Amino acid sequence: MNAIYFIPILAVVLVGLLTKRVPPMAAKIGLVGGCLLIAAGYFVPPFTLLPQIMHEFHFVALVFVLLVVMMLIIGKVRPRETDWIQEHSGDVDLTPWKGAVPAGIVLVVLVIVMYISFAG
Repeated sequence: MNAIYFIPILAVVLVGLLTKRVPPMAAKIGLVGGCLLIAAGYFVPPFTLLPQIMHEFHFVALVFVLLVVMMLIIGKVRPRETDWIQEHSGDVDLTPWKGAVPAGIVLVVLVIVMYISFAG
């Protein structure tokens, strides 16, 4: 059930991070269209055959790929007039924390230890 909203959000975020010319209209269509496609695949009788024919993960992956391709096509047909550029407003101090790398290493080691301790 989480796929109904998570997959469209993931597709929009991925396209938004990796492209600069895809317009906001593509994201709106992707969010609404993706939610409707996945919900139809699970709840609307003629479309429920598709997740039954293929595995549910493959169905969700297919919708994800369709959403990404659709947003990229919209970006080619009606691109933004200017490239989107992230601008720093100065509201938040973005100085890197000195302890980020050691804390990250500790977290990775802890996760590995947890996986090893809970594995079979």
